[in-house]
Amino acid sequence: MPRRHELLVMSLAVILALLFILFNSPPLSLSSSSAIAYVSNIASPVQGGITVKVRVTHQIGNETPKPPINGLVFVVLGGNIADVDAKGEAIFSLPPGNYSLIVSWRDGILYPFRTIVKVEKPLLILVSFREEKIIPDSLVLMVNYTTDSSRVEMQYMPPSDKIIYASTPIITTIDQMGRKLVYPTHETVAWHITPRPYYISLQPSAVYVLYDVVVPVLSSTNTLVPWSILSVVSDETFIPIQITNATIVEGDIEWS
Repeated sequence: MPRRHELLVMSLAVILALLFILFNSPPLSLSSSSAIAYVSNIASPVQGGITVKVRVTHQIGNETPKPPINGLVFVVLGGNIADVDAKGEAIFSLPPGNYSLIVSWRDGILYPFRTIVKVEKPLLILVSFREEKIIPDSLVLMVNYTTDSSRVEMQYMPPSDKIIYASTPIITTIDQMGRKLVYPTHETVAWHITPRPYYISLQPSAVYVLYDVVVPVLSSTNTLVPWSILSVVSDETFIPIQITNATIVEGDIEWS
């Protein structure tokens, strides 16, 4: 009887090991956000595989899109990982199949781009990250002396793009001493418009119809500030947003 029990345990261990190997081998590998942790595990390209190029651009406002700072962005495609080069590109050679694609920033500020791609022909995947400032349509400073705090209510119109994330609003104020103070932080980052991460998913603005006229509904947000704040500098107060777009070009591709 003990002998039979040992054989059963060994059989189950072998089955689990085979399942692990099967589901962690491309193209059946199941990739999630935890794949970002395996930065040092760089898989070798498949000889004679299908070429997939991922090209990443970054843009602030109306500036010309350009490659991210070298070493700041990496791409995970299935079980393969690579930093983008000075041109913002990472190239993979893969067998046919479905692969999870993640484009992530090492500084953790921009929200990663994720999707599933089907590799049957050579692919060029263009991923663009754009940072912009939403200037509120209205600003209201509400003082509450009972709680020793105030709040700033901002109403704004979100863009109509599909993939939008917002960061913490940047509010420039004047206090009772006449000092200009920025909340939540006065720190800046040279390659982003905010040092805070983009983490809030924004939905397109709602609308209603009044006498056949489509009227958009403004979104709103509230931010706490010290009660000693006297006023808000409207032209220096904004909501940082991240707009991510991706285009997949398939077939005969100009690789230059």
